[in-house]
Amino acid sequence: MFSKFFPGSKNLYLNDRHEEADTHKEDRRKLYDKRILPLLEENNFTIFGEKIDPFLWDYYQSLGLAKIKPKNIFYADSYLKYPSLTKAILADEPLIKKLKQEKFNFLFPFIESWDTGTLAQKINAFLFRSADLTDWINNKSNYKQVLKELELPTIPGYQTNLEKAERHFKELKKLGFKKVVLKKERSVSGFGIFVIEKEEDFSPCLKDNFSEQKSFVLEGFIENVEYRPNFQYFITENNIEFIIATDQLLEKDEVSYYGNLYPSFLAKKPAVWKTINEISEKICDYLQAKRIFGLAGIDYIVTKQGKVYSTEVNARINGSTFPALIIEKLFGNEKICWKFFTFNVKPMSFREFIGKSRKVFIKKKGDFGIFPIGADVLDFNGELQLMSAGKSRKEVNEYINKLKSLF
Repeated sequence: MFSKFFPGSKNLYLNDRHEEADTHKEDRRKLYDKRILPLLEENNFTIFGEKIDPFLWDYYQSLGLAKIKPKNIFYADSYLKYPSLTKAILADEPLIKKLKQEKFNFLFPFIESWDTGTLAQKINAFLFRSADLTDWINNKSNYKQVLKELELPTIPGYQTNLEKAERHFKELKKLGFKKVVLKKERSVSGFGIFVIEKEEDFSPCLKDNFSEQKSFVLEGFIENVEYRPNFQYFITENNIEFIIATDQLLEKDEVSYYGNLYPSFLAKKPAVWKTINEISEKICDYLQAKRIFGLAGIDYIVTKQGKVYSTEVNARINGSTFPALIIEKLFGNEKICWKFFTFNVKPMSFREFIGKSRKVFIKKKGDFGIFPIGADVLDFNGELQLMSAGKSRKEVNEYINKLKSLF
């Protein structure tokens, strides 16, 4: 997956999303750890919680993807008994022994954590960045301080706590904000973020969601947001490589993430693109200087008035990383439009699903249509993560509408 950055190295990939903060409320099977599967090369290694659906694997391989050798895939024993796949691996001594014998150069997790750090030590592999630095920069309060240090635009707000929050809420209201945003300092995909307008709703939100938080972020809610771009980079000691820019798609609550759109609308806004590039350059230089290497996705909001704010940096694999790298493998440098989204149907096998929708699925390399990125819980709760690819946004949406008409 990241082999081009480390030619000749022996890499182990562990795509355990539950090592990220605030995912404990999700079902254990909803790990989506196999989203990485189509990107794995012949000489890559990985660890999964469950066996791969052979029909899905055959489909990927028919498109020249998922070339990993079966012998290079390890499975953790009884992973559903543990809070995360990584914890299940750490408890599986025979597996640890096998992994150590492989003598990996790097362990590439979804996100560097204390547990993945422990695992790397146990198998004598290296993490590309340390867990403590990753934890620090992914903290929203710390990130706001970094933006201030770099003299970049910041949304008015506070690092606060239960004692000071009500006073800070009123101060933000006095500044003219109609709504106020409460954010846990560590969260993912919109979990732990709450938008409050009325003062009478503020205390209940604190009680229900922040009673165990020592500190959290309170900031003004920015109205009239036109675009929510995400710019991704891969940072090494000597290089900063731009990966992709997409637009994030949010639910009606304007908080919960549900997908990405490419190309970004900012491709037609050169002045705004230039501004974001300049901000990103400063942020990436800072990360590089602090030795926070690896993949970093920087989230922005752009208002209708043209104001630009960076809201957070995700120093980990991002949701849109998977479709971006898959598109590169399927289409090379060809100009493609795509949309990454979640789709829900009644629970069924992948064979049954594609049997119903084969006419809109990508059938060979270079074809346009629907592509399955995550189908781990399809037979369990009917949820998939899909990508629609086409020559234009109109064509992308046509494939999605055709898919919907089949279910």
